[in-house]
Amino acid sequence: MESYKPQPLPPLDPNLDATNNHYWSYHNLEALLSCKNPLTASKDEDLFIAVHQICELAFNQMIADMERVLEGLAVALKDEVDAVVGDTSEACYFFKRILRLYEVVVTTMPILTTMRAFAEFRTTIGPTSGFQSFQFRHLEIMSGVPKYWEGGTNDAEGKPHIAETEFERRYGDDIAKWFEQYRNHNLAYYYETLVKRTAGDSREQQVANLLNHPHVSAILRCMRTYDEYKCRFHQAHLGLAVQQLKIVGVDIGTGGTSFRDYLAKYNKEQAPLFPGLTQISLSEY
Repeated sequence: MESYKPQPLPPLDPNLDATNNHYWSYHNLEALLSCKNPLTASKDEDLFIAVHQICELAFNQMIADMERVLEGLAVALKDEVDAVVGDTSEACYFFKRILRLYEVVVTTMPILTTMRAFAEFRTTIGPTSGFQSFQFRHLEIMSGVPKYWEGGTNDAEGKPHIAETEFERRYGDDIAKWFEQYRNHNLAYYYETLVKRTAGDSREQQVANLLNHPHVSAILRCMRTYDEYKCRFHQAHLGLAVQQLKIVGVDIGTGGTSFRDYLAKYNKEQAPLFPGLTQISLSEY
């Protein structure tokens, strides 16, 4: 693959006067900071919003980069040179950036364990719940994760909480569209495609053989680390919920979930996303 040689691009607005660009206006800082709009005077609520917005900004860029990863894998698997896969360097380039962004998420979320005053604003935020992060769901679908969250807020009678029904009302069509769009165009699908193209008496042997392939080793190491970060994120979310809801003195999440069961559901039922890669040491990107 030829090395990428970037060239200056014209502004989207042909009337733009670049001399009027300044740090605060270019990054739209006043609008950005105004988005952090707590509903109470609690300083912990201010932190609560900031941490979640940091994660959502990371998810947004991860989605953009995941599109490039998937496209790179699609091209590499289509333009195979030796019956396994072609050049995956483009996919790896963006995948490594996703890993750095995921590292931001898994190190930022635990900051919320420093909250002392969740009780000051918990009732005010209503059914607001991490369950409703449509960007996180988008990433999960792009990764090849099935709809394990459906019914995750059901009560003892099987009735879903408003957090789930409103999420489905607002984003149900998008979710369905994403599942169709990424049906045969997701990380897990491409991983299984690689394994199926490789000889070996077991998955462990197939993975071992793939690790010796010059175009596959790096992408498998990215997948291994991505899998680890996904599990760490779910574990961190569970740990945070256990700690904060214990302080508040309740055993039900804001989304109405029996949170211990729901937040452990991914790691218990879905992980690992790429079976057979646990033998690989985590990558240093």
